[in-house]
Amino acid sequence: MIIIKQTVSKRGIFVFLSFFALLTILSCRPEEEIIDYDYSGGLTFSYDTILFDTLFSTVGSTSKRLKVFNPHAKALSINKIYLGGGVSSPYTITVNGIKGKTIDHQQILGKDSLLLLIEVLIDPKDENLPYLVSDSILIETNHTNQSIQLVAWGQDAIFLGNETLPCEAIWDSTRPYVLYQSVLIDTLCNLNIGPGTKIYASHNAFIYIKGRMNVEGDSLHRVLFRNDRKEPIFENAPGQWGGIIFLEGSHDNKIAFANIKNAQYGIRLGTPDNDTIPDLVIENTSIENMSHSGILNFSSDLFATNTLISNCKYFTAGNLAGGNYHYIHCTFVNFGQSFFRETPALVATDNILLDDQSSIIQDLHISLINTIVYGNMDNELLFNNDGNASFTVVMANNLFKTTLPELDTNGNIINKDPKFKNIWGFDYKLDTLSPAKDTGIKAGISIDLEGIERDTLPDIGAYERIE
Repeated sequence: MIIIKQTVSKRGIFVFLSFFALLTILSCRPEEEIIDYDYSGGLTFSYDTILFDTLFSTVGSTSKRLKVFNPHAKALSINKIYLGGGVSSPYTITVNGIKGKTIDHQQILGKDSLLLLIEVLIDPKDENLPYLVSDSILIETNHTNQSIQLVAWGQDAIFLGNETLPCEAIWDSTRPYVLYQSVLIDTLCNLNIGPGTKIYASHNAFIYIKGRMNVEGDSLHRVLFRNDRKEPIFENAPGQWGGIIFLEGSHDNKIAFANIKNAQYGIRLGTPDNDTIPDLVIENTSIENMSHSGILNFSSDLFATNTLISNCKYFTAGNLAGGNYHYIHCTFVNFGQSFFRETPALVATDNILLDDQSSIIQDLHISLINTIVYGNMDNELLFNNDGNASFTVVMANNLFKTTLPELDTNGNIINKDPKFKNIWGFDYKLDTLSPAKDTGIKAGISIDLEGIERDTLPDIGAYERIE
């Protein structure tokens, strides 16, 4: 009998076992991790168009987010994600930490998503009007091409900062002004700001005035002072820039038909002198969303009419260390929408304690006519004459939120809801049943904050309700 022996090499056994192991791994691999190179159904997206707010040229945007979804059960390999404008596109995309104009070879597991971040930096075109800046993101997957539109508006601007302005400067509405740092109007110099001018300021940028600032908007072309971040989240965000600061020696200033928003101080007036002539006249102006105060006065002279001040952490109007202050047809309202409040909306005091524990004490005169002072505190007024200086308060036909019963005189309305249209929507016009309607007195102010003619029975506050 012949016995035939068959031998198997060790190498053959290894190859066999490796092949078997590979089959085992593939058979156990989740379906969502297996790449399907034949699927042609494409991807889906969180948006078909990415829109950016109007952006100043040379200033980059915040990132917009785009989610790319894989609706397929298996994984897909994206061949390329790129911008239609190529390397010259003002847009940039970021995927998985990779930033550029073109990004290759990205994978999405089955039923999973991929996050794209999009930014835009617009080159100036030396144009006064906003201009369209568009492009598209193109995505290639298994020979299927898809696109998402990118749309932004660019705006050329005049950039200023860390400088003293020319002595007879004129700002107009031709282009917006962007303050990337603070500017100064020097002693004996003037800044005239015309109707419709828009001023945007970056964080901690202030406008300092030693000389004179004259703001002349009108009812159709208001002057705007606000923060330079224009995304919706910053639309009513306090403390986004410094504010307007009138320094000692400044006088004969005027602000008419302006909107001042989202600063630390709307106006800080520190111009002590020996007369009672207004150092600043404010007309038909709104001051809103301040991380400190709307108007903060120190030993100064102010005349304000048709002025709305709202949503301030400390004072809507602080009148400290004496001075002469006249408020006619104003609305001071504070509901603490952005912060916890501890101070009344309106304060008047003849003294102030300085950091070195010394005091400034001056005579104080304040008049409030046809004015609303209201908010979510029990007492929204504080009068303090601890300095024992001359202290004069003149009041007539106001609406107050107060715990001071002695203010219930001379036509004042105490602790009645003024019935604003929508306090949470920052709309402080009067509703139909407001007790402030038709209860003011004639004070020589013929129009309201918006330029609407007041009738023969004027309303209390900055707005006139016309039925």
